[in-house]
Amino acid sequence: MTDMNPTNQQILHYARHFLQCRGYNGFSYRDISQKLGIKNASIHHYYPKKEDLVVALLEERRKNLAISIAQVVKAGGSAREQLQYYFDYALQEFEEGKTICPPGSVIMGFEELPEEVQKQNKLLMDDILDWITNVLRTGLEKGEFNFSDSVEARAEDVFITLMGARLLSSIKGRKTLVRSISSIKSDLGWRG
Repeated sequence: MTDMNPTNQQILHYARHFLQCRGYNGFSYRDISQKLGIKNASIHHYYPKKEDLVVALLEERRKNLAISIAQVVKAGGSAREQLQYYFDYALQEFEEGKTICPPGSVIMGFEELPEEVQKQNKLLMDDILDWITNVLRTGLEKGEFNFSDSVEARAEDVFITLMGARLLSSIKGRKTLVRSISSIKSDLGWRG
């Protein structure tokens, strides 16, 4: 486990921001070091390669997702409330300037990315899709949603639509993201 002192936390903070604003190839250790007023060597102390840094970010995102899901489930929210959490999270990140969702941030040039980055990104996408699938299945069984295609296909549609909307909203603005969320809800038969 990498030391989580304040410098490392700041490195991760800026790396996460740059990754979600610019993508994997859109930032360097120099961008982070300039923000922090440190030398690149300080970043290499924690993460010898950019691959190591991005893998750590994706692993952190998976861990935080699992914690968030457990909290939402423990709170006993309905399927709609759980899915609304996902939408609210996307809107919050958009407001913070993070227009690319974590898994989307490493999709450009995916086949050229280091193997471990690919692996962690696939695991993160699987975690998100599994969660959406479970939420939709529960919502369908309880009458909160009404759609006829498979739950797995619908979960992929929700994920893909929101990922694309986040990218397009970086150009067209927040209203694009809000409109896409509204469209997803309508397609799910979300009433009220």
